[in-house]
Amino acid sequence: MAKKTSGFLLGAIIGGTAAAAAALLLAPKSGKELREDLIDQLDDMSEGKASELAGIAQVKGNEIGDFAKHKKEEYSWLGDKISNQVDQAKSVSSDLLENLADKTGDLQEEFKRTSGEVKGRVSELMEEDIVLKEDEISDEIYSALDNEA
Repeated sequence: MAKKTSGFLLGAIIGGTAAAAAALLLAPKSGKELREDLIDQLDDMSEGKASELAGIAQVKGNEIGDFAKHKKEEYSWLGDKISNQVDQAKSVSSDLLENLADKTGDLQEEFKRTSGEVKGRVSELMEEDIVLKEDEISDEIYSALDNEA
């Protein structure tokens, strides 16, 4: 049924256009007036088609905008959830880095303190000329003495 209707409308438009062209061509006007009339009618038809297409574009644009707005509202929870998880990850990583920096600083201070104590003890032993039997000296003391020498 739709094919018959669209075919009829197309035929009516073509027939109307042909009738208008025939009426213009058969009218008792000069060539210049006839050309001006044809150009005016062509301009009117072009403007009408342009207005029609602009109207369709505006309607479709509004439909797409409404659809996008609806989807944005429908999935707004997703953006909020992602944002919350990113904030949480930033907070956790910041806390971890801060704790790691504190522990690294503590270990560095402990290492410096222990190293200083060992160096001090080795220096005391070297100054006192304490004689130890070889089996009483650990590998660590040997290495410390080698490093000092």
